[in-house]
Amino acid sequence: MTGNHVIGPLRPSDPQQLGAYRIVGRLGRGGMGIVYLAENEGGERAAVKVISPDLADDEMFRDRFRREVESARRVRRFCTAPVLDAQLDGEPLFIVTEFVDGADLDEFVTTSGPMRGSNLEHLAVGVATALTAIHGAGVIHRDLKPANVLLSSVGPRVIDFGIARALDTVSGATRTGQFIGTPAYMAPELISGDTASPASDVFAWACVVAFAGTGRAAFDGPTVPSVLYQISHGEPALDGLDEGLRDLVARSLDKDPAKRPSAQELLDLLTGRPHAKPAEAADTVGRTWAVPSGRWTTPDAPPTQALPPGPARDRRGGGPPAAFRRPPVLAAAGLAVVLVVGVSAFLLLRGPGGPPSKTTTLFSDDFSNTSSGWSGSTWISGSGYSQGGYRIDAGDITPVRWQKAPIVGNVPDRTLISTDATVKAGPPYGQVAVYCRGNGSGSQSSSYDFLVRADGQGALIRKEAGAKGSTELARKPSAAGFDKGKKNRLQAACEQDGGKIRLRFWINGDLAAEATDRDGPLPAGNVGLMARLDNGGSGGNTQALFDNFDVSSIG
Repeated sequence: MTGNHVIGPLRPSDPQQLGAYRIVGRLGRGGMGIVYLAENEGGERAAVKVISPDLADDEMFRDRFRREVESARRVRRFCTAPVLDAQLDGEPLFIVTEFVDGADLDEFVTTSGPMRGSNLEHLAVGVATALTAIHGAGVIHRDLKPANVLLSSVGPRVIDFGIARALDTVSGATRTGQFIGTPAYMAPELISGDTASPASDVFAWACVVAFAGTGRAAFDGPTVPSVLYQISHGEPALDGLDEGLRDLVARSLDKDPAKRPSAQELLDLLTGRPHAKPAEAADTVGRTWAVPSGRWTTPDAPPTQALPPGPARDRRGGGPPAAFRRPPVLAAAGLAVVLVVGVSAFLLLRGPGGPPSKTTTLFSDDFSNTSSGWSGSTWISGSGYSQGGYRIDAGDITPVRWQKAPIVGNVPDRTLISTDATVKAGPPYGQVAVYCRGNGSGSQSSSYDFLVRADGQGALIRKEAGAKGSTELARKPSAAGFDKGKKNRLQAACEQDGGKIRLRFWINGDLAAEATDRDGPLPAGNVGLMARLDNGGSGGNTQALFDNFDVSSIG
C-alpha cells in the first residue's frame, strides 16, 4: 500500500468527550456527519460518527436512525466493523463502531492497481461473508461501495451497514439532488424507485468485486445520468476480471433482482460448500489474508510510522497464502465458478495440518447479547460480559476460573471448540484456555484443558480427573502460532475413538500441541472457557477477554 491515511487534528468546535469516549482526532466527513477517532477508558480505539445537526433535528430521522442502529447491533462481527455503542437520545446523536486500521478499497485500487488471484478471491469471500451476516440480522446495507470496504490487516471489513436507510425519512427526494446510495453501485430497481432489498446489496457486491478486479466501475459514464442509464439498460464491463469470478459477478448483476443469488448462495459458491458458515469463512480469510494495509498516521508522522497497535486483530503471517493458489485450468467451462473458486476456497478453509474443516456448528456466540446464557451479566468482577466479549479473571483468591457454555446436554463425541482470546492484563505465566468433557465441580471436577501462557512460552494439554488429580498429556515450551499481546484464535478438537480420546490444540491455525488419552478417558460433558493464574508471584490477576465462541461437531 503506497497511500497513507491522515488523522486530522481536532478543531476548536469539535467535542473533547462523547459519552465514555475521549475524542483524539478526525477521520473524515461523510454525508451524514463527521467521523472521529476516539478511545475508551481502557485505551481501546473506536470510530465515532456524529450525525449532522440538520439531520439530528428531524424527529422522523431520529426515530428511523434509532431503529436502524438497534438492528445494526444484531449484526454479527464476521468481516464487519460492529456497532459498539450509540447515543440515540439527547445531543449530539452519534454511533460508535470498531476502528479499522487500513485503507479503503477505493483508495487501495486507485493507488496500487487492481487486485488479482488470491487477493481478489479473499476480498470476494470476505465481503460476501459480511453481507451474509448483515442480511442474517434482517439489515440491508444500502450503500455498499469500495469506500465502505476497509482492508484491515486481517481481511476486508464492511462498514456503515444499514444506517443510510434513516435518510428515507428526510423530505425532498432525500434532500434535493442526493441519492441514498452511490450511483455507480446502485441496483437498477433502486433507480426506478423500488424498495431496497438484499438483492440490491448483492448487485453492489458484484460492482465492488468488478471494480477491485479491473480498476474501473462495471457501469461507467461521464455524468451521473449516463451512469444510471448504463446500469438500467447497458451491459457491465467485466473484461479483465479474473475468469473464476466473472460468471458469478455477471449473475449478480442481472437486471432482475429475483435472478441474482442471495448472499448465502454467493458464499456457498465461492467456498464450494453448501450452507457455508460465515464464522468459518471469516476466520480463515483473517488467518490467510495478505493484502498490505495502509495505516492511519498523525499529520506530523513520517509516511512509514503507524499508530501503536490497537485492539483490532493483526495479520497472521504474510506473503501469498498457499491455500489460495489456483488449481489447474478445468476443461468443463460450465463448472468454472463453483470449481475454480470453490476448490481454492476449500483449500483455504482446510489448510495443511489445520483444524478440521468438515464441521457443523452446534452453538455460537459473539457475546453481543448479554443475555445469551453465560454466567453473570455485565462484568463487575470474576466473570461476565465486557467490551463486546466475555471476560474471565483469575487471581490469588480464585486461581482457576472456568465458565461452561450455555449448551443444554452433552456435546458430541467428536467436537471442535473455537474462540478468540486476548490477555488484557496479568503476569506472563497467566494462562487462557478452552476445555472439553467437563463434569463435576470443585475438587471433583474433571475436564481436558487446552492452555496457552500469556507470553506464548508454553502450550499445554492437561487432564483434570477429580480426585485422581491432574496429568499433563502434552507440553510444548513455545506456543506455535501465538501472537503475544494480540487476539489469538484458540481451537481444540476432542475426538473419541473407541476407548481413547484424541486431543489437538491449534493457535491461529497452527498445531500447538496434541495427545491421545488411553488411560481412563473422561466421559462426555460440557465445554467452555477458562483463565488460570498458577505458580503465585507478582503481576496481578490474569484478565482474559473471549469472543466469537463456537462449538461444532466434527465430520
